[in-house]
This record gives sequence, C-alpha cells and structure tokens, in this order.
Amino acid sequence: MHIYILVLFLSSNLAGQIILTEIMYDPIGSERTDEFVEIYNSDAQAVDLAGWQIGDGLSFDPLAAVENNGMLLQPGQYGIIFDANYFSDSSASYIDIIPETALLLKIDGLTFGSGGWSNSTAESVFLVNAAEDTVQTYTISPDNAPGFSDEKINLSGTNAAENWGESLRLNGSPGSKNTLTAREIDLAVSDFRIRTRPVIAGGILNFEFLVKNKGRRQLAQFEWQLFFDENQNLFPESIEVLDQFLVADPIAANDSLRISGEIINIPYGDLHPGISIHADGDEDSSNNVLTLPIFADDPSLTDIIINEIMMDPATGFTEWVELFNAGSESLNMKRLFFADSRDTVQISLADHFMPPGTFRVLSGDSITAEQYTLPLDQLIVISRFPALNNAADQLSILGPSLLIYDEIGYTSDWYGRNVAKGTSLEKINPAFNGMVPANWSASVAASGSTPGRANSIALETLPVENAVTIHPNPFSPDGDGFEDFCVINFRLNVETAFVNIRIFDIRGRLIRFLANGEPVASEGQFLWDGKDEEGRYGRIGAYICFLEALNPERSIATRQKETIILVKQ
Repeated sequence: MHIYILVLFLSSNLAGQIILTEIMYDPIGSERTDEFVEIYNSDAQAVDLAGWQIGDGLSFDPLAAVENNGMLLQPGQYGIIFDANYFSDSSASYIDIIPETALLLKIDGLTFGSGGWSNSTAESVFLVNAAEDTVQTYTISPDNAPGFSDEKINLSGTNAAENWGESLRLNGSPGSKNTLTAREIDLAVSDFRIRTRPVIAGGILNFEFLVKNKGRRQLAQFEWQLFFDENQNLFPESIEVLDQFLVADPIAANDSLRISGEIINIPYGDLHPGISIHADGDEDSSNNVLTLPIFADDPSLTDIIINEIMMDPATGFTEWVELFNAGSESLNMKRLFFADSRDTVQISLADHFMPPGTFRVLSGDSITAEQYTLPLDQLIVISRFPALNNAADQLSILGPSLLIYDEIGYTSDWYGRNVAKGTSLEKINPAFNGMVPANWSASVAASGSTPGRANSIALETLPVENAVTIHPNPFSPDGDGFEDFCVINFRLNVETAFVNIRIFDIRGRLIRFLANGEPVASEGQFLWDGKDEEGRYGRIGAYICFLEALNPERSIATRQKETIILVKQ
C-alpha cells in the first residue's frame, strides 16, 4: 500500500516537470510536414516519454522515437514533436535552427489532432502522460503571421494567454530558449540617434543611445565601443573602433541607461557610425550592435551649378533646367535634390553619375530630348518636376542632407531685354555668383537656347580691353568664292550688350547697317559681304567699321572703329 502511494506521487511529480513551450500551427512550409510542438523538461530528473500522447481533445496521437534517439528527455532539455511526414518527406525547414542538444520526436499518426492545428480558430493542445493524465493544456491564438509560432514567455508560469505571445523570429525557436523568454544575462542596445542635423564634414557629430538590461540579473558593469562600420558587417573590427568605454555603474534587471557622446572631425561621405556593447555572460548577442547610415555633407566639395533655365518655353515645348558639373569628381545625381520656391524633388531615383565638365538637363518629360535635340544620356526626367514661374522663382540644388549646393533667385528682368517665348536664361560663366543678376542674360543662340552644351553667352574671362578685328582685310567681294566676305570679330569687357555696327565710306557716308541693337555676348562676329543697303557692291577703297556696344541699361559701354579695305581681284 505504501509503495503504491509512492509510485503515484512520483508519477505526478514527473508529469508536472514537462511543460509546453512553443507551438508552430501556421508554418511557412507545408502544414503537412512543418507544424511542431516544443516541450521542455524543467526539473532535475530525466523523463521517459514512452506512452505519452498529444492531441486537440478530439484525437490523440502517441509520441514516437526518431531513429535511435530514444524518448528520454533530459533535465533542461527541449523536445521537438513533429508530424511523421517531417521526416518521411525530408523537410529541411528547421535543419539550420534546431540545435543538436534538442530531442527530436514524432507522432505516431498523420497529423496533429483531428486534422492538424487550426490557423483560424482557437484550438487547445493537450499533452497527456503515460498514465493518461493531462499534464499541460494551452489554447492556440490564431492571429499570428505565417511562420511565427506561439511561444511561452515565463516557462515557470501558467499557460494563460497573457503568458504566451507571437515569436519574434521567423520559424520560431525550436530547441532553443524562446525569443520572448527573458535571459539571465541579456544586455541590449537600442534607440541609437544622431542629434546633429545636418552632419557636416569636419564638424562634430552628437549622438545618444539606450542600454537596457533585459536579463533577470543585475549587471555590475559593461563596456561599449564606438566605431565606423566601414565594411558594413555589423561587427566592430579593431581598425574600425574609434574609442571604447567601461561603465561601472550597476544596472538592475529591466532598467535602462541613456548614454550620449560625440565624434569630432567627421570625414566627408557615406558613414555608418555604430555602437557595440558587451557584458560578461551575455546570452543574446543579436541585440548588442546598432549602426546608422548617415552622409557627412560638405557643399564646398561639390561644384554643381545651375547653368541655364527654360522657364517660358515656346507653345507645346517643355520647361527645363540645365546643370553643369564644374568640379573635378563625378557626382551621383541620386544623392541630390532640386527645389523651387514650393517643391523639393529627388533628381534621380536610381544611380546616375555625372562626370566633371558635363551637362545634365532636368525636365518633367522625356520629349524634351526630341524637342531640343538633346542626347538622351544628358536628360534626367523627374516625374514631379516643379512648374517654373515665368516672372520670378527661387531655384536650388540641394545635397543629401538638404544643404544648399547652388541657388538662384531669378526674375524676368534678368533677361536684359524683351525676348520671345522659347528664349532661355543663360549664365555667363559657371564660376560666377548665380545670385547676381548681371551674371545672367537671355540666350543669343539662333534656336533660343543651348541645353546640354556651352551657353551662347559663355565667357571664360572678360578681356581687359575692348577689341575689334577684321579678317580677311583686305577682302574682295567679287563672287569668285575667295575672300568674298570679311568677318568682323569683337570682344567686349562687359558680359552682355546690345551692338550697333555701321559701315561708312571714306567720306563719312553710311553704307550699311550690319547690326541695329542686336543682343550679343561679350564675344561675337558679324559678316559683311561688301554690299550697301541697296544690295550693290561697294567701290574699291577704304571703309570705316564703327561698333557701338550698349550695356543692358542702354548706356554706351564702348565705341570702337576699324578700317576695312575692299579690293577687286
């Protein structure tokens, strides 16, 4: 009688030490093979699971051994119970997850319960021992995402719904400590923030982060490292470490510590500052490192220029803005933004490199290339290209951190004269200050604009003195195809002007009006065919070419005269 009571007591004690810890009811793989139930031996004695069953209350299946593994679940060991099909169909869904220390088991049946675990309704899982006592029961929550199991949080707690939750890891944690279960020692870094905006190369980067003791034990101390993750492998290589610190202040379980710091003399370009923490005995290294991608900007290193603007195109034609790379390095246009007074848009959604000394035209329509005879590789189409105001607008090129690389605030007065629709506003020299109206003027190109090529009023440097040269001189306009025209070249020490060119004979009589208030750049040329205003060839002899240049305000900028000799062959 006493022996019988002892056996019952022992059996009950052993039953209580086997607990349900995880249930995969909606796997990513086939439900025919990849459902599983995890159990755990929480006591100090091994338990023989021969004769044990699992089911849904309507149908139960005996547990069976897998090959020669046996059915003895050791203290502190996890057991994973699969459909028999998991092994017969050679499923590999969990082969890289389950540790060798886990005991693999299967059911002696086709599916768990009466038809596999339900994905849509709450269903109870029953674990029954060899004496047919129900030792564990848990009701599945049917709202997990596919591939995320139900996990028990506190293994020594009850199987109430509040002590279970959705696994934090795809495919769950079969054979290992649940992702929701607190470790004894688990230090985590989170909430890594950059407090300096924008980040400027050569400046100071202020940052802060949070360290939390997620484990059950108080920690006496820990270390943290500051590094630049140059190879982006989320690991602080020794060559990447900037500094390291020991924090000797104790952190209680579930307590947090916010830490701030700074990095001085930030280098230019893409950077990945990172924080790495370390505590002796940490059981989860997956939450010990955080990095952030940033870009340390420096507008002085990027010479991207707004060079030409078509804000009032001819009817049916598109608006556009031309950029020029005046620097010595290629620019990735994906990094840059274009803005007017209302909108800011990313220039390119994909990598688009602009070599030094080249042009790019920004527009909202690919037809721009056809309308303006522009090579397609020089056009960047922006789907939300801002509408440019004809009267006045503020245009900017912005860097990755939205620092201003170049900007202008134009008005229609910058044309310097009355223009027809389809005339662009051109910059005289990319190096000149784009905010100064005098550094811009209307295009003098015959087509009205010069997208993708040097501006019609482009000027390297202004001449020190005004100059007019004639070539050939003498010339012989006799129709023989040789030196029938003379070219009147001029150079002015103003950026743009209105030019009058008149030809007089030796007695001072006006023979020909070659240019009458023509808009020109600082350099240009006109042809004289030797004819007068009536279309008659002039007589042999000397003539005076008189050039008068007026600035945009119509004041006289210069007057020059040269002698032209007309001869006959």
